[in-house]
Amino acid sequence: MAGGVGSFITGLEGMSFVEGLSDRLRVPPQRVVKIAGILLGLLVVIAFAAVVFQGGGSSGETLEIETGSSRAQLSTEFDEEPAPAPAETEAATAVPLVVVYVTGAVANPGLYSLTGNDRVGDAVQAAGGMTPEAAQAVVNFAQQLVDGMQIHIPRTDEVNSDTPAATAAGSLAGGVAGSGAVPDQSTDLGGASALVNINTADSAALQTLDGVGPATAQKIIDYRSAHGAFQSKEDLKNVSGIGEKKYAAIEAHITV
Repeated sequence: MAGGVGSFITGLEGMSFVEGLSDRLRVPPQRVVKIAGILLGLLVVIAFAAVVFQGGGSSGETLEIETGSSRAQLSTEFDEEPAPAPAETEAATAVPLVVVYVTGAVANPGLYSLTGNDRVGDAVQAAGGMTPEAAQAVVNFAQQLVDGMQIHIPRTDEVNSDTPAATAAGSLAGGVAGSGAVPDQSTDLGGASALVNINTADSAALQTLDGVGPATAQKIIDYRSAHGAFQSKEDLKNVSGIGEKKYAAIEAHITV
């Protein structure tokens, strides 16, 4: 191979353009050939470097595309991350349990455990629903449950007339008994002269008043639950169904 390169250089020395350059530059022909060889080598190196650089650029673009694809895939996987399990959500919004006593015209009277978000209607359903003789119109099914509440569903014969029902002392003959409500200690269910505390009396105690039956007694209890204790006896006239005439008949027998 060295002999071939030497022959090639010797051939260049004998060429007319090399001799012309030698005369014009005033250098020996060998020097001209050597310079030409160096220039040719530089051109080869530059061409090789250009090819390598171009190939490296293409490889870089491919890498960038692949990297972008990987990032897009990671982003998609992150966006599709599953939502928290329902059990975790329910645990974070847990509500306390309450125990209520359902009596009266229901299929299965007794104690039932529900949540503080449940209503009277839920308790009645838990007790198997109402029997055919139940007086639905006098029950507030939307009332929210309170722990220890007694819910009494009256029969229609208990509320057919707005007169005191013949019930045993201390029974809740109509509607929903307020949580913690107890008969006023000054009330004597067997005597007409005792005063009835309209803020603490239960349904049975309220029905000892003249003209107050189960329906009106329940309205008094509902009003008391919604608006708080009566501030005066006259506030009783704010209850639906108690007008001036009925209030005048019971005014002397009530207290707050």
